[in-house]
Amino acid sequence: MKKYLQNYAEPVVAALEGLPDQPAWQNVMIIPACNEGAGLLRSPPPCGGRSLMILVINEPENAAQNVSESNRFLAAAVQERFTPLWQSAQGPGLSLWCDTHDDRDLLLVDRFSEGQRLPGKGGVGFARKIGADLALGLIHRQRIKSGWIHCTDADVRLPESYFTRSNAIEDSASKYSALVYPFSHSGDRDRSESREVILATHLYELSLRYYVAGMSFAGSPYAFHTIGSTMAVSAVHYAKVRGFPKREAGEDFYLLNKLAKVGTILALDPDTADDVISIDSRRSDRVPFGTGAAVNKITGLADQVSDYQFYDPAVFELLRLWLQSLPAVWVSGSSELTIDVFPDCTGDKVEADKCQALLDCLKAIKIEKALVHAFRQSSSEDQFTRQLHTWFDAFRTLKLIHGLRDLLLPSISYASLESRPAFQCLLAGDPDLSAFHDQLRKNFVAETTGEMTH
Repeated sequence: MKKYLQNYAEPVVAALEGLPDQPAWQNVMIIPACNEGAGLLRSPPPCGGRSLMILVINEPENAAQNVSESNRFLAAAVQERFTPLWQSAQGPGLSLWCDTHDDRDLLLVDRFSEGQRLPGKGGVGFARKIGADLALGLIHRQRIKSGWIHCTDADVRLPESYFTRSNAIEDSASKYSALVYPFSHSGDRDRSESREVILATHLYELSLRYYVAGMSFAGSPYAFHTIGSTMAVSAVHYAKVRGFPKREAGEDFYLLNKLAKVGTILALDPDTADDVISIDSRRSDRVPFGTGAAVNKITGLADQVSDYQFYDPAVFELLRLWLQSLPAVWVSGSSELTIDVFPDCTGDKVEADKCQALLDCLKAIKIEKALVHAFRQSSSEDQFTRQLHTWFDAFRTLKLIHGLRDLLLPSISYASLESRPAFQCLLAGDPDLSAFHDQLRKNFVAETTGEMTH
């Protein structure tokens, strides 16, 4: 952590040197806010002490006027609700506020005022890095007792167990590099823009849950959700991977991809229905891709249910085939792959054209060069497998899936997905996916399309 703070942290962390000795906090959460309302200042979950919210109000240099006005309104709401404790002497960018209503304080980071704004392509990744770097600095200074940096967003409702669940596994933080909380997108009409937005959001959530279930079926070590508002990151591991990437979008995906290589990503199961993070269903143009952008695209379809496309489940069968072939590749000792190395899948011979497509897509992402390196660095099958899983990470897995989609297995409609036996097998093996799918059918699909059968 010391090395990271000295060499890679954002300059604003240096301003913490002037922070008062008191108070100290049990837990910390960071929220990047751009064009958000004051509702995010709602009461925090209990944590057995005081918590700290690091609020990074941000906008790019080219922000629209309405975004700037919204940010100024949010900053004014902070000043109205909270009592000032401290202002950084190094400029207007950092201030500490006391919440007299709840066991919480707020560290406000001004990245929206003139001269403080983010670069045009800094985006949410830059804002998250600023907040997480500040949290890391406070943890390193032992001002925060917990070693978890909780990352969330303005559009969520956190469960009462939010902090207590991470505190309960504090002793295991050296093993786990990140926690991923269970989540669902709200179907509450009062919290959402319209029924079509709720439907679009739930279709997208089905695609997310389906993707993780497919990754798990394939045996991938990267079978976890990558949603920025649902994760807590180990401070030590955050420093090891040099923090959030400064990206306009996808910063959560890339950070968790790196964290999975230095520790275990623990997906928390809900003990009760109340343990789930609830995310608002809404349109958003804050980032170029992700949930908000997907919802915008889906609501523009002529028929959301019929026109939205999902991966063909055969891509996950081929991913499984590849991952199951690693022992045979090790035994062969050859970095030149051929179709012969792929084992049979679930007892049935995979069609030759699918095997050839898999081989072609693996070669397109330069698997043979990676195999040469893995053989050189490994003296056992276990080492070889670890080398391959480190190289063939979440990003390259997604590239392989996209390659298979583009070459042989185009995406399919919801009705076609339901008709595939492979998808039904995923439903049978993943209770969360099955429950969400049933809820989607009951609340939207049957109503929209009429009588449908599996």
